[in-house]
Amino acid sequence: MKISANSDLRKSFLNEMAGTASTLERLSLFQELLNRDALLRMRATGGSMVPLLHGSEILTIKKVSASSLGKGDLVFFKNRYGHPVIHRIVKKQKRNDVLSFQTRGDALIVLDEPVPDGEILGKVCRLEKGSKQIDFESIYWRCANYIRATINLFESRLHLTATAFKKLLA
Repeated sequence: MKISANSDLRKSFLNEMAGTASTLERLSLFQELLNRDALLRMRATGGSMVPLLHGSEILTIKKVSASSLGKGDLVFFKNRYGHPVIHRIVKKQKRNDVLSFQTRGDALIVLDEPVPDGEILGKVCRLEKGSKQIDFESIYWRCANYIRATINLFESRLHLTATAFKKLLA
């Protein structure tokens, strides 16, 4: 989708990026852009996805159906506090016809709270590190991300088991 130079949405976007808006207002704008099938390019911040993301990469995010998401996908979502997060799906679950996703940052050991499908804003489809571009939709990266998600889930379960065992011994 191309946004025309005179559109209110473009003006709103430029004002948002000038730092005049709150996080919730920016998130609302990002959601609106994604809902209009625009690709969203944004700079990664934070350290929860190290070693994949160090906080200076450019990510391209697109809107996808929740049913198309799977283990290993990096998703852009609102956490329960309404803050934007990009983490990896480690488990997809459906209970009582409600779809939710278990996510985790690669650098973290604890799983996030389950994310309902309605809080998923988009999927990271491309990463730019300097002159290097990574297509997360390629078969290589889909497999690599799936393997990383499996390892993340195993690490989190092992940590949970070890913590429970330590409590029993105390």
